[in-house]
Amino acid sequence: MVIIQEISRNRSRVSVRLDNGELFWLTPSDISADGCYEGKEYDPETFYQWIRICQYPRALNHAVSMLARRPCSTGEIRRRLVLRHFTEEVADLVLYKLEKENLIDDVSFCEQWIHFRQQRGYGPSLIRRELKYKGVSDDIIETCIDSQASSDDTSGALLLARKAWKKYRSNGDPYKNRQKVIQFLVRKGYDWSTARSAAETAEKE
Repeated sequence: MVIIQEISRNRSRVSVRLDNGELFWLTPSDISADGCYEGKEYDPETFYQWIRICQYPRALNHAVSMLARRPCSTGEIRRRLVLRHFTEEVADLVLYKLEKENLIDDVSFCEQWIHFRQQRGYGPSLIRRELKYKGVSDDIIETCIDSQASSDDTSGALLLARKAWKKYRSNGDPYKNRQKVIQFLVRKGYDWSTARSAAETAEKE
């Protein structure tokens, strides 16, 4: 058996702590509908099923609202749901539902993100870090980056280098200007070799 050790209300949410230390977040209506109170005993299977029934619809609605605003990766949605105090199991159920309905696809998300960031002049290493932060797996990131690798990296770096030269050329010291442009491109996610080549080409132009 599991026992409700503590019920604590915080604005519109209620935390329920079990005697084993587990903590769950519900709503006042969940508590009142079940007649939950401190000291109440549950069969574990019954209790966890109750948590799933209470949390799942709200978790799914939250995930769908995220996707309505913009495309999201699986990792982003999972992280947000956990931060909102939904259980890992409920997060798994929501992600399974979204994948089954073709509402999330990390490969498609990754391809779109790479294209979008390349259009804004960002290089591979920065794009890779962004995708890792969004929870996309390394395998998917590398596959998508490799499949879209082309002259885009060079042309994107050159475009940024031209803009950077306009900003730094008033300095009067070509060497320092060149180094500033290279460092700027590296911060944008380009490797040093690509950055140097783009900076030199832009300088000649």
